[in-house]
Amino acid sequence: AAAAATRTARQHPPADSSAAMEDMNEYSNIEEFAEGSKINASKNQQDDGKMFIGGLSWDTSKKDLTEYLSRFGEVVDCTIKTDPVTGRSRGFGFVLFKDAASVDKVLELKEHKLDGKLIDPKRAKALKGKEPPKKVFVGGLSPDTSEEQIKEYFGAFGEIENIEL
Repeated sequence: AAAAATRTARQHPPADSSAAMEDMNEYSNIEEFAEGSKINASKNQQDDGKMFIGGLSWDTSKKDLTEYLSRFGEVVDCTIKTDPVTGRSRGFGFVLFKDAASVDKVLELKEHKLDGKLIDPKRAKALKGKEPPKKVFVGGLSPDTSEEQIKEYFGAFGEIENIEL
């Protein structure tokens, strides 16, 4: 979270340091813990205050999203999911409101626009009972690698249902 905050600060330098301090104080209740930690804590539980936010612009920051959604109620946590390699936004995130009534307020409004894009807020659903993924992508294989070689190697980890080359 600290690295992401530093990166954002470098991309958009504040006009002056006092404005930056006011900005930080305004969202200090969010900055006191690791970004997304409160959202992740309820990953497999239904939390009526949690929302999935899709359709985000690549440029939308956590601060932008928090600012926008704060008009519907107090935001306890907010995270934008990023590509672990590039650090770039994946175009979606999650928000946790203090009160479940805030989620209803967001859903009452039919259209939400942020950073010039229509965003798609939905009530978050717990992943309870969902089967773990069984599909694995393997990159960097030589074009000469045969299905037999793949079966031989990956068969050691479990039964192989299907191979797509």
